[in-house]
Amino acid sequence: MQDLLSLTNLLITLALIAGAFVAYHHGFARTADEVKARVISVMQHEIDTLKDRLATLEKENLRLSQIIGTIRLALQQRGLHITIDGELVSIHDHSGSCSQTSRIIEKVQPAPAPSPADNFGIAAHHRHEEV
Repeated sequence: MQDLLSLTNLLITLALIAGAFVAYHHGFARTADEVKARVISVMQHEIDTLKDRLATLEKENLRLSQIIGTIRLALQQRGLHITIDGELVSIHDHSGSCSQTSRIIEKVQPAPAPSPADNFGIAAHHRHEEV
């Protein structure tokens, strides 16, 4: 009788240990799934935000290209021709006797959202007189 009681006690102890292990594993898996779902949600929100920023920047880029085109056309009507080749901007007058070349350099902005007017910095001016 005592052997049966000891055996029952042992089986109950093993069942409790197995049940505790299964419960711990299930709780750990559920927590991991919740964390994974939160991370996916946050990442999806970040992707949506980046898509919105990309669309805004594409519109701004188109607008700035149109402004540059308008300025080039207005200056061309006054006899000045502007050539943009990578980082170099060259301005030639109609007669070809005078030209100026400038290199575009990036300005590092301390603010997280720089204004569009601050994006273009022109420095290192070189004036060449052609005769």
